[in-house]
Amino acid sequence: MDRTRVAIMGAGSVGCHLGGWLAAAADVTLVGRPSLIDAVQRDGLTVTDLRGRTRTVRPEGLTLATDASAVEGAHYVLLTTKTLATAQAVRQIAPYLQHDSIVISFQNGLRNASQIDDALASAFPSRASRPLVLSGMVPFNVVRSDDSHWTQATVGRLKVKDHPRVDPFVRAALGGGLHIDVEPDMRSVLFGKLLLNLNNAINALTGLPLAVELRDRDCRVVLAACQEEALALARRLSITPARLTPLPPAAMPALLRSPTPVFTNLSRSALKVSPTARSSMADDLDAGRATEIDELQGAVVHFARDHGVPTPVCARIVELVREAEAAGADRQRWSGAQLRRAVGL
Repeated sequence: MDRTRVAIMGAGSVGCHLGGWLAAAADVTLVGRPSLIDAVQRDGLTVTDLRGRTRTVRPEGLTLATDASAVEGAHYVLLTTKTLATAQAVRQIAPYLQHDSIVISFQNGLRNASQIDDALASAFPSRASRPLVLSGMVPFNVVRSDDSHWTQATVGRLKVKDHPRVDPFVRAALGGGLHIDVEPDMRSVLFGKLLLNLNNAINALTGLPLAVELRDRDCRVVLAACQEEALALARRLSITPARLTPLPPAAMPALLRSPTPVFTNLSRSALKVSPTARSSMADDLDAGRATEIDELQGAVVHFARDHGVPTPVCARIVELVREAEAAGADRQRWSGAQLRRAVGL
């Protein structure tokens, strides 16, 4: 049988990490920025997981491209772009997809699969002939530790929507050393991930490493308030967020508000992070790029507005991130205490 062919559109930290492991059992194409592709073409692709396992794939073991046409012929196209680039990326790959192609969104946020499907509609007006779009979820952070080396920085297992046509991809991933859980209810999974991702903005506003920020009780109190607003929205939407940590989602705000020694003792697995790891939003702010805030606290505010759920803390966090985007290099780095006062807690 032919090897499973996987193309990764928007290969950055997450995309390169996935591609490096998949390459052992699948034919992998990376489509990314020229600087990234040049680095991998020169040095190969090295990936390391949280247990310290490391694999290097030589350049000839990958198909490397900067143009979306390289996805042609792939059985699976993994979309790993930032959410802001979703529509543009889909327009770029659409001419090279077939009706039996499968697109998997490994992106943050609640709405990416539906946005991908909507964006495909112009190229595939008939839903019956449209490529299958599935939701995926990456629970961990990935940091670029060298020009062509990507390291998993936090814990978690990948998840993807349960569907008969996703099975060959899951088997190929397992053959490459990636464990992927198939889930019947990705809405619950994505909402559970959203609760965790609400920390991205808080981490970005402080500029601190995740391990340092999570040991600051004031930062955790702000995160707890954001999570409580999101949990209230989930109840209104009749969604039970998936349990992605040892603690049930409903219990997380109380743990976050606990004294730091108690929090540290009860959340040791959550604190297993690289000492230098930060949220991708922190990297975006440092690089002067637009952030994904609209799909995080912004999504909570958006949906809550339609369902009568108050979200003052999430709304204020959105404002602060927007101010940081506008300020660029002159943006304020907030202490936990300053941030807590700024959101009115």
